[in-house]
Amino acid sequence: MVILPVGNAGSSFFVFFQYFFLVRVILIYNQPVKKLIIALVVLLGILFIISRFTEVQEVLQVLQKGNWLWLGAALLLLLGWILVTAATFQSLFSMVGINKPLLQVLRLFMAVNFINLVAPSAGMSGMVVFYSDAQKNGHSTARMMVGSALFLIFDYCGLLTIIFFGLIILAFYQVLWAFEIFAFILFLLFVSAIISVVYLASRSEERLTRLLLKMARFLNRQTACILKKTLISEERVIRFAAEISEGVKAIQNLRNGWVRPAGLTLLNKVLLVSILGMMFLAFGTPVTPGQLIAGFSIAYLFVIISPTPAGIGIVEGLLTFALSSLSVPIEAAAVITLAFRGYTFWLPFLFGMISFRSLHS
Repeated sequence: MVILPVGNAGSSFFVFFQYFFLVRVILIYNQPVKKLIIALVVLLGILFIISRFTEVQEVLQVLQKGNWLWLGAALLLLLGWILVTAATFQSLFSMVGINKPLLQVLRLFMAVNFINLVAPSAGMSGMVVFYSDAQKNGHSTARMMVGSALFLIFDYCGLLTIIFFGLIILAFYQVLWAFEIFAFILFLLFVSAIISVVYLASRSEERLTRLLLKMARFLNRQTACILKKTLISEERVIRFAAEISEGVKAIQNLRNGWVRPAGLTLLNKVLLVSILGMMFLAFGTPVTPGQLIAGFSIAYLFVIISPTPAGIGIVEGLLTFALSSLSVPIEAAAVITLAFRGYTFWLPFLFGMISFRSLHS
């Protein structure tokens, strides 16, 4: 996922708003174009694998040298992480009044993860998969959007917490760099922007409506020359804002409803850190909890703050550098990094491609 360095809630939400309405017009009302786009997305996934084929080969070669007992344990943890993430989505959707079976949410989540990798946009592009599913199954699209936004808030707040402690550990080792602090601040600003928009929806439907109308008018002006008609009707925007406010207000009176998704989010991060720990064990490299948390923090900070999908080509170098600066031998750091990325990037990518294709078959 690539974060957009924006400094206010309106501009952050604007990114999602563009995806939301443009995809509505293209994917919902034009079936031939929909089929073409689905084929193009799958093709992009295949081309992405081909373009990184050397790296995939390196990952496979590295994994062959690891202890299969620990690698098997890491695979079980990865499957557990996928299930826990899907359960988090399910819990948040339930909070806004959308009840879906876990298996269906699991397939959607994997497809969302795939879309976020081939069309990165701070996690926003994958939300259109949920939107399309809501349209197909008669759910409130606005409530589905609120549930997805809540997931981003929970997930990113969990990451921010771990990254914060990771940066403290790096500072203790005296290997904290200015660009890492800057990346953390950008991430913090983005999360604050998402929270601000949800807060705005809960406090003032009128202000939210004005914000969305302003965005809709801008999009209509930009597309008027091409489409020769209004892309987004203001009546639909007003109704959409009302549905969002309704979805947000549906969770305001839930006192204990936050406990389950918060607990699942915590378990989500514990599982990811544990997968990294399994990589150390698989290659016989001793590690301390501090090294583990600091290394994980750098990896996932630049999964988010990166000009490439999920930090591909960047996280590998930065995680190797971070681990070596924490007294992990550089050769071991490089091997562990490749194995970890093989599990947390390439396997979910392949699972997601299969899931996306099956959802639209």
